[in-house]
Amino acid sequence: MPGRPAESESRAQGASQAGRAPLVDTHCHLYFDRFDADRDAIIAAMAAAGVGGAVVVGIDDASNQRAAALAQKYPQLKYSAGLHPTDQFPTHFSADGYLGRWFDGSVPPPVAIGECGIDLHWDTNPLERQRSVFIAQLEYAAARNLPVIVHTREADAETLECLRAVPAARGVLHCFNGSALLLQFALECGWYVSFAGNLTYPKAQELRDAALKVPLDRLLVETDAPFLAPQAVRGQRAEPAHVVQTAAALALVRGLSLAELAAELYKNSSVCFGVNWGADGR
Repeated sequence: MPGRPAESESRAQGASQAGRAPLVDTHCHLYFDRFDADRDAIIAAMAAAGVGGAVVVGIDDASNQRAAALAQKYPQLKYSAGLHPTDQFPTHFSADGYLGRWFDGSVPPPVAIGECGIDLHWDTNPLERQRSVFIAQLEYAAARNLPVIVHTREADAETLECLRAVPAARGVLHCFNGSALLLQFALECGWYVSFAGNLTYPKAQELRDAALKVPLDRLLVETDAPFLAPQAVRGQRAEPAHVVQTAAALALVRGLSLAELAAELYKNSSVCFGVNWGADGR
């Protein structure tokens, strides 16, 4: 029966990497200090698991810089740069000023903007400021035809309002939360929908139901590492290699083999981020 997490975990554990496209973890935070002791081993584990690349997602000035440094060191890693809604906002935010340093001449350049969005769970920044900073990043991305990695928490309607305000923007609904509002937007406007390890949780049937509705060419998978480890390793630190378990669960939901789904996910991540996840990472 579609959506049974125990089956997906079993399939993930036994899946062979031979004969399938590499998977891509489209959202992780490998610069966190929780990875400092064994980051090289984690990168090696990606390859061993058949994960050919990952997007290291920035959330503020310091993390954008660390993400860029990781992408310079490891060719299989790409990075994004942005300002998260729960981080400290400058008094006067300019998307050109804040993002231009990364997108105008950085080597390698970021592959996306974000993560950015609206978060009403944490009382960090007033909603109006969140809206203005988010919309400014959406407009910057739209003007440059770059994908946006969108964060939303307890703010579906507010996030949707901002997305509708910049119809030329495109990108990813990161760590999709099952929102009917945002799913309808994604279906209407052709955004990518990314599922994380919580897709495998026993009580996450609404996510598995949503995953059935997303067109195959708009699906992505991620870990959000170190957060949201899949069910088989729940409570532990998530890492990019764990994206195989989420992909296996998603394949089960969609009635596909892991190899069949991996081929689609690979194409989607390549098109979304403009990346050829080849041997040289370029």
